[in-house]
Amino acid sequence: MAGRNVSFSEGRGRHLAGTALALLMAGALLLPLGAAAQDGTGAAIALDPAGHGTGEPVAAFDPARAGMQSAGQGAALLAALGHDPAPFDINDTGRTKTATPTPAPAAAAPPAIGNGAPGTGAATPGSRAPTATTPSAPSSSGTSTPATAGAPQAPRPGAGVPERLAELISSQLAHFAQRPADQQALAAFYAARNFQPVFTAAGAITPLGIAALGAFNGAAAEGLNPADYAVPPLPAQMGDGVLADYELRVAGTTLLYARHVQSGRFDPKRISKDVDPTPTVPDPLDVLATVSSAPNAAQAFASFAPHYDEYRLLKLQLGRRLAEGQGQVHAAIPPGPSIRPGERDPRVPLLRERLGIGGAADDEIYDAYLVEAVRDFQRLSGAAPDGIVGRGTLAALNGGAGDSLDDLIANMERWRWLPHQVAPTYVMVNIPEYMVRIVVNEQTIHETRVVVGKPENQTPIMSEEMQYAVFNPSWNVPPGIIKNEMLPKLQADPYALDRQGIDVVRNGRIIDPGTVDWRRGSQGYSFRQAPGERNALGRMKFMFPNKHSVYLHDTPSRALFARDRRAFSHGCVRVHEPLKFAEVLFGVGLPGDAWSQQRINSLIGGNEKYLNLKQRFPVHLVYFTSYVDGQGQLVTREDIYGINDATKAMLGLDDTRRLADRGGMVAPR
Repeated sequence: MAGRNVSFSEGRGRHLAGTALALLMAGALLLPLGAAAQDGTGAAIALDPAGHGTGEPVAAFDPARAGMQSAGQGAALLAALGHDPAPFDINDTGRTKTATPTPAPAAAAPPAIGNGAPGTGAATPGSRAPTATTPSAPSSSGTSTPATAGAPQAPRPGAGVPERLAELISSQLAHFAQRPADQQALAAFYAARNFQPVFTAAGAITPLGIAALGAFNGAAAEGLNPADYAVPPLPAQMGDGVLADYELRVAGTTLLYARHVQSGRFDPKRISKDVDPTPTVPDPLDVLATVSSAPNAAQAFASFAPHYDEYRLLKLQLGRRLAEGQGQVHAAIPPGPSIRPGERDPRVPLLRERLGIGGAADDEIYDAYLVEAVRDFQRLSGAAPDGIVGRGTLAALNGGAGDSLDDLIANMERWRWLPHQVAPTYVMVNIPEYMVRIVVNEQTIHETRVVVGKPENQTPIMSEEMQYAVFNPSWNVPPGIIKNEMLPKLQADPYALDRQGIDVVRNGRIIDPGTVDWRRGSQGYSFRQAPGERNALGRMKFMFPNKHSVYLHDTPSRALFARDRRAFSHGCVRVHEPLKFAEVLFGVGLPGDAWSQQRINSLIGGNEKYLNLKQRFPVHLVYFTSYVDGQGQLVTREDIYGINDATKAMLGLDDTRRLADRGGMVAPR
C-alpha cells in the first residue's frame, strides 16, 4: 500500500528522540526474538495477570481531568510523583501504602532515574514472594557462583561498592525506583547477593550492564521512547559511591523498561469502561533474577516484549520507517464531487501524488492506471474496491492513513495489553477489522467475518476463556436494551414485542403485555425471546463468561455480513457461517470427537442444548487499526470507537484530538 509517511513534529520528535545508536540498532533489533520468556533463563517469567476489572463503572477518558492541557501533551498527562512528570502506571493505585525502606534525609540526593523517564507509581507485587528468588553473585572471572545460603550478611566495613549499595538502599532507594514493589525487589535482590553489584564490576560496566544499556538505547525499535530510559554515563573519575549510584540507576531503569515493553505505559482502563484488558505485569524480582542469571542477557531483555507474530510484523514496519527518517508529508486532497473512472478532475494530480503514481502535473484524467491504484488502496483500507473516489475514500486518503509512526506505536502499545504468554490455541476478534480468527501455534486455521458493536454499544476489549456452546438459545434481553429500545415501543404499542416473539415475564410467568401500564416503566418485568429462527442469537452461541455479558453468536440478520462496515450489534459479536466456525472450534476444543457440520446441525431445533469444551482456550477481543496482512502489506482500518486516538493521546503522541467527555470514545468524522 502506498502509505502516508508523515513528518516528525516536535511532540513526536520528543517521543522518538534517542541517541543515534537507537536508529543504528533498529535493524539488528528487528531480528526474530525468542518465542518465550524462557529463552533467556530456562525459567518462565511470572505471568500473573494484573488489572482485572472490578465490575465497577469506570469513567470515560477525560483529558482535562487527567491533567492534559492539549491532546498531545505527553508525560505531564497524569498526576506526578515527586517532582517529575509521571504518566499513569498500570500498577499505580495512588492509594495503597506498602512498607518500603524509609528514605533518610540526604545532603545531595541523586536525581530520579531516566532523567525525564515516566514515573512509576505504586504497585501490587506479583504472587511470588521476594525471598523465592536468590540471585547469584558474580565471581571475579565473570561466571556465577551460588549465593550464600541463609540470611545475607551485612557488608564488612570498608567493603567498597557493596557498602555504598547497602547505604543507598537503606536511605535513598526512592530515587532509583518510585514504585514500592520495585523498591522491595531491589532491596531483596541486592540483600540476597550480599550487596554485590551485577551491572558493574571492578570499576567498569559488565556485559549485563552493556546489554541493559543496549536495550534502553534501542527502545525506539519497540515503539518506546529511549529518553525515558536514559542513564547518564559513568564519569571518568569515580569512587565507590558513584559506582553504587550507577548500579542502582541501571537496575531501576531495567524494571521500568521491562514493565513498559511487556505490559504498557498506562492503564488502558483509563480510556473507557469498555477497554478492559488484562496485561501481564512482570514481577520486578523475577525481572532482576531473569536478566542477572540469563546466559544471553540481550535475549533476556528481548523476552519482555510481546511474543505475538503480529507485534513483530508491526515492529518491522516501524523499523523501516525509523530507518527512512522523517518521511514525506502529502498535501490534502480537497473535498468535492466523487471522481469516477475516466472523468476529468483538477484533484487528480494530488491523487497521483498521494498514491505515488507518476504523471504530468497538468494531467487531470482519472485513467485506468490510477483507478487500479485507488482500488488497491480501498482494499487495504477495508472499503469496497469500486475505484470511485468518494467522501469515504477521500477521508482515508487525507486523514485515515494508519501507517504513520504514531499509529504504529499506538497499535504496538495495544499488543502489550494481551497476556504475555501466547496460548497454543486462541480465538481473536479484531474489532476494527470485523474479523474473527481461530489460531493454533500462531497459525490461523479459520477466519470469518463478524458484526461488532455500534459506537454507542461498543464491543469491549478483553480476554476471557472459551468454555461452552449453547444451541437453540433463548435471548434474555439486557436491561439497557429494554430501557432504551423496548420500553418506548411498548408505550406506543403494548403488543409490538409480541409480534417479534418476545415474551414479557413477571415472577416467572408470561403475562399479557396489554395489561401493563408501560408509562410507569419496566421494573419488575423481564423479556425473553424463545428459541427459533427469529431469535436474535440465531441457532447457537459460544460462551466465554465475562462481566460485560458479551459472547459470539449466530444471527438471523445475515445480510449485514455483506457490508464493509459491520458495526451494528449491541456489543456481542455475530459470526458469519457459524456452523463452519463451530466445526473448527470444536475440533480444537473437543479433540477426537469428530464434530462435523452435519453432526452439529443435528443439535439445531427444539430446546436449549449445552456442549462443554474439554480443552479451554482464551478469547481475545482486540482493537488493531493497523496490522500486516498475509501478503506482508500494512493495512489500515477505521478507528470506529476512537480508541486509537485515545491511545495516542495517553502516550502524548501528535495528531491527536480531544475526545468526548462522556459516552466513551467518539468515532472520527
